[in-house]
Order: sequence, then structure tokens, then C-alpha cells
Amino acid sequence: MKLATFLGSQYRDFYGLGPAPSRLDLIWRVQIGSGQTANLDPSKPPYVWSGTGWTGMPAVVRDGGRDYLLIGGYDHRLRKIDARTGRVLWAYDAGDVIKGSPSVFANPKPRGKADRYVAIEGSRRGFPLAIDDPAVAPYRAVAFGTGKELWRLPVPRTASYSRDCDGSGFYLDGRQYIGVESGWFYTVDPLVTEPWDGHRAPAILAERLLLGDATAQKAHGDNLVLEASPALMGDTIFIASGAGYVYGLRRSDLAVDFAYRTGSDLDGTTVPTTAGKLLVAVEKQYIPGRGGVLCLDPTLPADDAVVWFLPTADRHLGEWEGGVIGSVGVNDAYNGDGRQPRLAACVAVDGNLYLFSQDAVSGKRVDGPDGTTRYATPRVVATVPVGGGISTPIMVGDTLITTGYDRTVRMFRLTFRIADEKDPGALPCPDGKWRTVRLRQVASFAGGNSFESTPVLWGGRVYVGCRDGYFYCLGDR
Repeated sequence: MKLATFLGSQYRDFYGLGPAPSRLDLIWRVQIGSGQTANLDPSKPPYVWSGTGWTGMPAVVRDGGRDYLLIGGYDHRLRKIDARTGRVLWAYDAGDVIKGSPSVFANPKPRGKADRYVAIEGSRRGFPLAIDDPAVAPYRAVAFGTGKELWRLPVPRTASYSRDCDGSGFYLDGRQYIGVESGWFYTVDPLVTEPWDGHRAPAILAERLLLGDATAQKAHGDNLVLEASPALMGDTIFIASGAGYVYGLRRSDLAVDFAYRTGSDLDGTTVPTTAGKLLVAVEKQYIPGRGGVLCLDPTLPADDAVVWFLPTADRHLGEWEGGVIGSVGVNDAYNGDGRQPRLAACVAVDGNLYLFSQDAVSGKRVDGPDGTTRYATPRVVATVPVGGGISTPIMVGDTLITTGYDRTVRMFRLTFRIADEKDPGALPCPDGKWRTVRLRQVASFAGGNSFESTPVLWGGRVYVGCRDGYFYCLGDR
């Protein structure tokens, strides 16, 4: 039993297991510290970043009856931590700040206890390597038992400005699937390696370069990065691109079967739903309209694929002008009996947490990201000020947990009540009934700086990293 990649699995809808705590007391914390990384302007001094960032969600592995956490930090290290005590068991130096979330798989051909599980993590390109350095290989695999490096994946230079790896891959049927920021998407065999530059590199089985088209490249310049994590629906892999496209790739050979262009930079991971739709976080960049969340039906031609659009307000915050940078959280994996409405949640740059219906629309129509095309818009259940943010809210059963730039972790309870279809706020449920939804905050925790990372709820504890230099375990003390 484990949480094996960003947002839990290749379906990007699993965020942990309850029960939820009643409080968010500090149980333990691990010091992550700080690390240097290259400035985007090479003429300027390097950045110094602390703690954990976007996406920064820990992996959870149960081994020998005990739970362990894997978390990457801005101090360049991937750590294995005893979830009960907070004791660090090993730390692997990836050579640059780690922004993304690790992925883990059970090794079908282990040589012993050390590599019974394999952990894979991406980082920035390698500090202080120059952007053109042939040694750039930011996607690394290590043995879960020891932290010993098994291989690293070289990332070629392209028209993209980056050679980092922020995404979190997934493992399926002996293959690892990952996109890197130079625009390459790979299928690799993580158990077959060959010598490379004094290290080992995995065997590449298929690859596809995703840099948009001439129109996107003219509008975006070299901002063509694949920062998102891939997601699986059926036999198609979906990934959002900084070139402004949501791509659907045939898993067998990575041929492009679907390509929807938003025109905006896309950072968040595309989330499939049990209703067969895709929820896409849209940043406000390169577009005349607002950012927000798009719901797409990938079974339709791209020109007809939009089901609805949730716009969020424009706001200048750091390097952003609005929209949603993180991903959309859903309750699909915890709604097997269909007794809850299908819900989704996001944190927007505009300062708010939005909780909204996947299925019910408001009856109004709104301008889309292009500022012209009109779309239906979903019914919003609740809007809560959280200072803005770039993390992903998680829903586990009747619990919602989110973090934000107001330095706070918030825990909410969701209450569902049977209703009539005509009752105010009633939403349809998969079981055929209608229910209302109430969102109520029940606990909070204040950190020493902003939270950009996505939390995990596991067995009565909440685990989350912060930009203050620490990784926290919260719950009932």
C-alpha cells in the first residue's frame, strides 16, 4: 500500500488514507535547509531557496509493516523518513534543488532488500552546470533501501529554455513514463540500463518531442517547458505543456492522438475524472482572457472538447498574473459508492480556494481563455480566501486540506445532506440522488513561510513541506 507518485497514482486522484486528525498540532519536523540553484539570467547571482516547493508532495511507502516518506528538498536532497518518528534514514544528493514529487514502484526483479522498491525523482538541471553542459541528467533513480543511485536520464537541449525535470512520472507494466522540461516525453525501461558518462542511463523505448507549433513558439518564445506530470485515462497518456497544449499520447508508441490548445502557459497536471473528462489548470499568460480551470472531453474533436470553464480573477502575484498554477484536486477516488457529488477544488493566484461541481453548471456563460468564446461554467460550492497559492488541495473522504501563501495549512470538513433536485445548492450524485455540500474549516497550522507544496493525509497525520526550511508532520498530539 503506497502513495506512489504526485497525486497518488497515474490517475492523479489519490491523496492518502484517513482517518483525518481533529487538530493540526506539530508532531515532528525535519529540517530541509536551503540550496543554491541557477538564476534564469546567468549574469546574476544564483538563487537560494529553502524548504520544499511546487509540487513537493511526499511519496508514502509501506515496507515491512512500517510507513516511510520520500520527500525532495531545495537543499538538493531526496530523503527517506520514518513516518512515525521523523527520523531521516538516508539522503541522496541530486545535485540541484528538487521541486517535484518522487515516484516509487515495486521492483519485479529485486536483487535484495535494498532495491525491493525503486524511487525516481527529478530536479533542476544540476548546479552549477551551464544550460548547454552535456552532463545535464536531472531525472534519477535510487534504491529505496539505501538511497544508492541506480541511473540518471540525460536531457537534451532543445528550443525550450529549460533542461530541468519538475514532473513526477508513473510506472506501469514494466515502463516508466515521464516528461522533462526540454519538451521530450519518454517511455523508459527502468530496469535496463547502459553506461553513460561514468553513470548508468535507462533504456529509452519511445520518445516524443512536444514543443507546440510555430504559432505557439512565436507567442511563447522559449517558454515551451513540460513541467506537468503525465496522467493516464484508458490507454492514453495526457500531459499539459508550457507551449499551451494539452496532449493525448498513445501509450504504445507516444503518437499524438489529441491536442487541445489553450494558448496559455500550462503548469498544472491534467487530472482525469471518473466521468471521462479532463480537468486542466490554466495560467493567465499569453492570453487575453482569464486563467482558471477547463473541463475537456477528450473523446470529442479538440474544437468541440470544452465542457465548461471556471474563470478566476486576474491578480499580480510574484511572477504570475492570474489563473491556476497548481493542479485540480478531485474526490473521485473516495466516492466509490456515489453518495457524494463529484467535486473538484483548486487554489488560484487570485487568493482563493474554489470548491466546485464537476457535473453541474450554473446556467451562466463566461468568456473563455481567449477572451471571446463563451462557455458554460460550473456551480461553485464555496470560495475561501487563502492568500493565493500554487499547491493542489486534497480531498480524502469528508476532509479537504489546502495550503497557501498566507503561511497556513487549513483543514476543512465536508458535510453532505440529502436534498431535492430543486433545493438551493443541490448537486447530482452518481447514485442518482441529490445532495447539498457544506464546507467548514476545523483546524489550521501556521508555518514560518509560504506553503507551495501539496500535502498528504495518511493514517491520522498530515505531511507537508514549507518554504521556511522544514518538512512537517501535523495531527493530534
